[in-house]
Amino acid sequence: MTSNTAGGPTRRERMRAETIAEIKASARRQLQEGGPSGISLRAIAREVGVTPAALYRYFDSLDALLHATCVDLYDELIADTVAAMDAHPKDAHLERMKSWIWAFRAWAVGHRREFELMISFPDGKAAMLIDGEALERDPDPLSRKALEHSQLCGREMAAFYRKAERGEIEANRPAELPAMSEGLKAELMEKCSAFIVGEDMPLPWVFSFTSGWVRVFGLVVMEAFGSLPVSENVDEFYKTQVLSMMHDFGIEG
Repeated sequence: MTSNTAGGPTRRERMRAETIAEIKASARRQLQEGGPSGISLRAIAREVGVTPAALYRYFDSLDALLHATCVDLYDELIADTVAAMDAHPKDAHLERMKSWIWAFRAWAVGHRREFELMISFPDGKAAMLIDGEALERDPDPLSRKALEHSQLCGREMAAFYRKAERGEIEANRPAELPAMSEGLKAELMEKCSAFIVGEDMPLPWVFSFTSGWVRVFGLVVMEAFGSLPVSENVDEFYKTQVLSMMHDFGIEG
């Protein structure tokens, strides 16, 4: 009997969930040992104790398994980020944005193999790439997670902007915009504002935030893979970069 009159999962459903968890755990062990290219469905089947064909009852391809793994990794990153941000009051927007940066950095550097998968999968469209057009067309779970992670920081910036506009906090306007085409302006407002920030802001704020977001991402990738030009004063280098980004927003200190 597999029915459950109490409304909970059936025995078959529990067994399926346990097998999926085992498959994901095996994939992650292989990821940690050999990187993304080291994940093999045949090796996973052998470790879990099923035939390779049986794996397709749970994931119809290696890509499907990697997709689900990346979603789980995002859940971990987001949970760590939220915990770090919530160490500060809800209205401490700058401190919460800084915490987003430190949490992102700590997780990526501490989970280098997992981060490698997230920035390389799927081919031609990294998990951490926010594709606004794809999100509008067919928002898949992985893209939604990328969006959720980015907007944890973006919405704090939007809240800070609104308070500055109302005169509730002291802040100058962002640094003057460089010359740019109407096409770039439109892309920043139509895509970056909607998908990276998550809320409407004037162009100078959107440009400054997007520039900072790119800078942070670059810093994290370079450190995670040993390419950062600074090696002995990395923490201080990050802090100076954060101060520089704040200056771009017209914020001092």
